[in-house]
Amino acid sequence: MTEPVSESSPSTRRAAKPYAKYLVLYLILTIGSVWALTLFYLLAYDFAVDTLGELGLRNPVVVVILHSPAIAALLVLFLYDRWRGLANFGRSLVPRKKDLLWIPALLALMFGYIFAIRYLCILFGIDVPPEPQSPVQMVLTFLELFYMEVGMVAIAIGWFGFFLPFMHRLTGKHVSSGVLTGLGIAVFVAPGNVFASFELAIAWPLYAAQLCVLCIGMSFLLSRMKGNVLFFLLPFWASASGSAMQLYYFAIPTQFVQLTLFAVLVAALYLVLKRQAGGGELDPPFAFPGYLEREYTVRMGAVFPGSGDRSREGRSETRSEAEPVGAGREATS
Repeated sequence: MTEPVSESSPSTRRAAKPYAKYLVLYLILTIGSVWALTLFYLLAYDFAVDTLGELGLRNPVVVVILHSPAIAALLVLFLYDRWRGLANFGRSLVPRKKDLLWIPALLALMFGYIFAIRYLCILFGIDVPPEPQSPVQMVLTFLELFYMEVGMVAIAIGWFGFFLPFMHRLTGKHVSSGVLTGLGIAVFVAPGNVFASFELAIAWPLYAAQLCVLCIGMSFLLSRMKGNVLFFLLPFWASASGSAMQLYYFAIPTQFVQLTLFAVLVAALYLVLKRQAGGGELDPPFAFPGYLEREYTVRMGAVFPGSGDRSREGRSETRSEAEPVGAGREATS
């Protein structure tokens, strides 16, 4: 008789073992590639420029690396379960009917957030652009950001479609997984701060802290949404538009305001989800690969249920070793 899976049990620590190779591959293709390119330019700049050209958003090498989180995640899904793995991830992007109201609510909240940042900066004497864009310009800027914010979709697919659920599998905890994911993204984007400007480089620690708070909130939210990264992409898209709409400058004093306000929003999200759970436990962290597959998605009311259950097919592990963290609670919910 196997013991129930708990967050501190040995079986939890072993949970990552069958899939550790995918995590290693993901980190090599993302953090490994961006830092390899960075070191190449730092150690042999003239040769690097002659070989690959100046680093810029239109450089094909830069474009590939900025999209490496999505490339790596899709490759992992394919290696894990071939076309069925990719199809199951696609199914996870379809919102359940009961979650649809969250989309306008999150967008409205994030638009309120970017305007609140401007007025809080004014209140505390922090410099802001004298005139923000007109409402029409703001709408156009918001729409343009979807393709101008290079790597935004890749972050959603890679860091929240694979890395966060893997951290959930590894730790079984929202906060730990959120912090690890935030640090992972921060390390991935750090070379861009180094090359962009000195101001961005010294702002990086605050940016890393912001990402950790963001990812903790996303751990709560995406677990409620059963791993649908659409619910990360839409609010992130809105929140990233503040400086582009000339509501505020990306500067260290502004980052402190953003960090504080976002921490308040994450705390509020936790309380809302807690209340929706009837004062009980929050939804268990969605974990790789369970959130992609049939037994999980059918039980949780997916619109298009996952096909197959690759995590158990042909494996000799016991149920407690093969299931994602929290699977025991999911089976009884």
